[in-house]
Amino acid sequence: WRRKELTDIRYLLENASGNRTRQEAMTRAGIALLYGHWEGFVKAVAETYLEFVYMQRCKNSELADNMLAIVLRSKLHDAAASTKIGPSVTVVEFFRTRLEDRTILPYKKVVRTEANLSSSVFMEILRTLGLDTAAYEPKCHLIDNRLLAKRNHIAHGSALDVEPDDYRELHDEVLGLITLFRNQVENAAVTRKYLQPA
Repeated sequence: WRRKELTDIRYLLENASGNRTRQEAMTRAGIALLYGHWEGFVKAVAETYLEFVYMQRCKNSELADNMLAIVLRSKLHDAAASTKIGPSVTVVEFFRTRLEDRTILPYKKVVRTEANLSSSVFMEILRTLGLDTAAYEPKCHLIDNRLLAKRNHIAHGSALDVEPDDYRELHDEVLGLITLFRNQVENAAVTRKYLQPA
């Protein structure tokens, strides 16, 4: 549905050729929608993947390091924030007695886009999921300057002129990123990348 909606707005832009005012409105709306779908897709897919991992009923000892870190994150945070020994003992007890238990992997509110899915925030999400970041590194400038910065200008009411050709290119790039991320998550699920390597 995201791809269809983005294709529809691109179609409306193409039909607005010859009407400069309408083209400007469509490109501005298109950029806001591109960003919204990019952020929404990343968050939804990442949370769905974590829910999928949770539903595999793995043991804590079987999880890849990044997944075990998600399981332990709140316990480690409590231990680091406390001056008392109790929270630290809880972490030690987990490693001594809970490694063979079925994992209770949190999957809601783990992925944070911080309402501005910059390349650095996205890279952190990839690392959280245990996914390779290399394919996205050449796209950091595009994410930060051509997508996020323009979306912020538009969302905050600044006048920003975007040429239709620039929008079309950005549209193709963002759809490519969405496809790449989807494929990477699907591959991680199929190859069981969420588990410790054998």
